[in-house]
Amino acid sequence: MRRKTIAYWVLLLPSLLGVLLFYVVPFGYSLYYALIDNMGTKRFVGLQNFADTLSNELFQSAAWNTAVFIGISVPLGMVVALLLSLCLQKMKRGRIPATLALLLPLVVPSGTIVYFWKVLFDNNGLWQKFLLQLGFSHVWVSQNQWAMGVLVVVFLWKNVSYNIVLFWSGLNWIPKTYYEQMELEGAGAWAQFWNVTWIYLSPTTFVVLLMSIVNSFKVFKEVYMLYGAYPSPDIYMLQHYMNNQFLSLNMQKLSSAAYILFLVIGVVLLVLFYAQKRVTDAYQ
Repeated sequence: MRRKTIAYWVLLLPSLLGVLLFYVVPFGYSLYYALIDNMGTKRFVGLQNFADTLSNELFQSAAWNTAVFIGISVPLGMVVALLLSLCLQKMKRGRIPATLALLLPLVVPSGTIVYFWKVLFDNNGLWQKFLLQLGFSHVWVSQNQWAMGVLVVVFLWKNVSYNIVLFWSGLNWIPKTYYEQMELEGAGAWAQFWNVTWIYLSPTTFVVLLMSIVNSFKVFKEVYMLYGAYPSPDIYMLQHYMNNQFLSLNMQKLSSAAYILFLVIGVVLLVLFYAQKRVTDAYQ
């Protein structure tokens, strides 16, 4: 038994060292940077950098845009993915081609498809020409409310496929006998969805929600390649703010912003885990 325990620790050691070197140590250094005034004097200033970051108008604008983006794209992506998963489940013919088409964004590198988005959503792109043909005046799609719409479309194209995989897996775990029993009792499609599908899909829905929030912070690459480091104020996100602080070597603002984001995400995750536990306990 002792030899097995030693063998387990030996096998875990490379992973533990990787976590220590690439996560724990940088995490500690970033906290140190957030508590000093600059890299020259290295004078301890406590929470002053956090207060300065929270009062920074650029940070506030970036935080608001990020919250709006997550509030729109995450629920919309989950609803679209769930509807498509249900449609795939009901399909009798053409399921394989439809599935391959919906999962195509998973295998296409996002960096290579940016040119397509640029041709489509550029200020003189295909979407602009389409609007002009309909009689609309010239609209700057990289600014104002159009900019956030473009960002949501890019997010949906990139992440709906991943959500479909998760929902599809969850739907296949629901026994068909439950639906047959509901049909014998005269329940319609809507009643079957609420009393069977939604209940048994709630753990999967929680995972999809969690992963969607995480993936919402990964859309930065496409936006950066489309609009650069300083896009329209309407789509200036927290990722832009932290990237620009890094490029300017302002480690104090970068570290404090990263820790604020870490704490906010941590609180959100705790709330989600608590809500998931309440839902699970309610149906047990």
